[in-house]
Amino acid sequence: MVPIRVHLIVGAPTHDTNYARLELLKALHADPRVQVTIGEDFTDAGKIAGADALVVYTCNVSPDETELDALESFVERGGRLFAMHATNALIRFTDGPPIVAQGIEIPGQVDTTDTNPRFTSLLGSRFLSHLLLGPMHIEVAAPAHPIVSGLPAFDIVDEPYVVELIGPAEVLLTAQFGGSNPGYVLSDWPQADYPQMYLRRQGAGEVLYLNLGHSSGRYDFLPLMEDGPVTRGPWETPAFQTVLRRALDWVTRA
Repeated sequence: MVPIRVHLIVGAPTHDTNYARLELLKALHADPRVQVTIGEDFTDAGKIAGADALVVYTCNVSPDETELDALESFVERGGRLFAMHATNALIRFTDGPPIVAQGIEIPGQVDTTDTNPRFTSLLGSRFLSHLLLGPMHIEVAAPAHPIVSGLPAFDIVDEPYVVELIGPAEVLLTAQFGGSNPGYVLSDWPQADYPQMYLRRQGAGEVLYLNLGHSSGRYDFLPLMEDGPVTRGPWETPAFQTVLRRALDWVTRA
C-alpha cells in the first residue's frame, strides 16, 4: 500500500491548538492509508512540497513569500488543501481601551484588514469578524455535492463567522444570523445567509474551507488573561464530526 502523505499544520493562538491537533490526528489516523507529518506554521516547504494533502488549522499565521510559493505550487500542481476555522484570520488590535466580550479581555478592537492578499486569495476568503459564541443553525447549500450530499441541516454551538469570498467558489454550507460583536472594528452584521463551507479550484488543485471549529482552553488567552473560557465548540457534536470526516475523506482521496 502506498501511503497518502498528509502534512497537518495546527497553530492557532487564542484557540486550543493541542485539542484541535489531537482531534485531527485521531480522525486522520482512522484511515490506514494516511501518513501524517506535523507543523505549527508554513515554514517547512519540503513537507508541503512532498505532501499529497494539506490540513490546516491556524490563526494569525501569515506565510511569507517563499512559503506562499510552496503553498501555491502545491495546489496548482493538483494538491488538495483543507483549511479550517481561523486560518484566513489575520488580525491586529487597535489602540484603545480594553474590551471584554463573553468573558474574554482584549487590548482593543480587532482589526481584520487584509495584510496578506496573496494568502487570502489562495484560501479563497478573508476573515472579517465573528459574532459571539452561541447556537448556530447550519443549512446545506449544495445538496448534490458529494461532500455534503444527504446531510440534513444541523445545530451546533460555534462562533458565527463572517468571511469575504475572493473569487469563484461553490458554497456547500451556510448559516443565517445577524448581530454585533463590539470587539471587532467590523462589528455589526445584518441578518443574512453567510457561507460556512466552500470549495474552490486553483490550477489543477482545490481548496476546501470550513469556518466551523472553534475551541479554546484555560491558558489559550495568556498573556491577555490568566483564566480563559474553556469550550469545545462544535467538536463534540455528531453533525460536525460527520462534516469533518467527509472533509478529511475528500482531502485524502487517492
